[in-house]
Amino acid sequence: MSKFLMIASDYKPLPGGTAEYLDTLARGLMNLGDTIKVLAVVKPEEKVRRQFLESYEPWVIPFLMQVDPKPKNTLGRKVVSVLEMLRCSDRTCRRLLASRSVFKSSADSVKRLQTILSEEKPETIIFGHLDINLYPLALCILDSKLPYVVIAHDSEILQVSRRRNGALLRKTMLRGATWIAANSRYTKALTEVWRIPSDQVKVVCPPISQEVIDESAVLESKPRDDGGFTVVTICRLVKGKGIDLVLHALKILEARGIQYQYMIGGDGPERESLEAMVDALELRGKVHFEGLVEGQRKWQLLRMGDVFVTPSRFDPTLPWREGFGIAFIEAAAFGLPAVASKSGGIPEAVVDGETGMLVPEESASGIADALTFLCRNPEIRLKMGTAARERARRQFSSCAIAAQFKEEILNAVHL
Repeated sequence: MSKFLMIASDYKPLPGGTAEYLDTLARGLMNLGDTIKVLAVVKPEEKVRRQFLESYEPWVIPFLMQVDPKPKNTLGRKVVSVLEMLRCSDRTCRRLLASRSVFKSSADSVKRLQTILSEEKPETIIFGHLDINLYPLALCILDSKLPYVVIAHDSEILQVSRRRNGALLRKTMLRGATWIAANSRYTKALTEVWRIPSDQVKVVCPPISQEVIDESAVLESKPRDDGGFTVVTICRLVKGKGIDLVLHALKILEARGIQYQYMIGGDGPERESLEAMVDALELRGKVHFEGLVEGQRKWQLLRMGDVFVTPSRFDPTLPWREGFGIAFIEAAAFGLPAVASKSGGIPEAVVDGETGMLVPEESASGIADALTFLCRNPEIRLKMGTAARERARRQFSSCAIAAQFKEEILNAVHL
């Protein structure tokens, strides 16, 4: 039995794949007989989230952390940046700077972490994602000589920081890690810029929750002769997910005489423009915005579907690509083949020609052709859905992924 401490700012009840991944991984490790505590980092203003976490699970601890405030003047910010770099460079500098007023907020957080480390005595620390605001905690762990892991999800590895020393903070956290768990081969390749040895970066894909396994255990038979074809998307409605491309593809399906309905589960900043596009393309009545879907409504949508589609694209404003795409695996567990783009880590979530069909980025016509093929070939669609379901339930359960994760830790730190 091993003892882990996970530290994460992107954790429940925040939406999205990262929070779900970390919660599911923690449960998977516990199911293997290990002990884990999760420090869910919260900001002082996140009072509602803190209240949720206080009553969520006994192994989850809300960890209040305030980022050190920066001076408003340019010279002051430059001075603090230099001090941060000195803080990262040497343990003696860290001790000398701990009493500086500019680092009081993070110094208080470090003291609380030291108390938790003393009480819990974890063998390995897991940073649930790379958040450079947590760099003081990483320095504390390095000084404690405890091994730690960083889970890399996607382009947060390369994300450009507005702070001039952001690259140093990111490099310090990554290079200090005993090993890095990349969620895909694509994400592993992103770490190459930091010149981290390849054997120090392992690919561990995200797991699906036990709830997904349970809810998809028994599926009702869908009528195959009603002429209907239901396309489903469940995601945050942001530009990078490519939902606008799906709408243009559906217009092509209309011209081909294909009857369909498109169910969109999720909300986000692009919803208003997408609804306007539905009206402009005259798709109203065939495209349904369900809003944020959780629990049983989410599972109902997946049971209704024939195909799951999310043609993610590169979003240069962040910059961002899909690091893996756990939503594809969740849909696969319900027997839905996917139509997706060849973007980021998606080809590792969707096996082209086996569990779905991959098309080039930014290709509405490619999406339309794939949907047309799957609509007109129900036997192939069913075969792909069956293969997707078997793969999801066999390879991506919380216990399967947690076992792989733990094995990599044991190999790396020789516990």
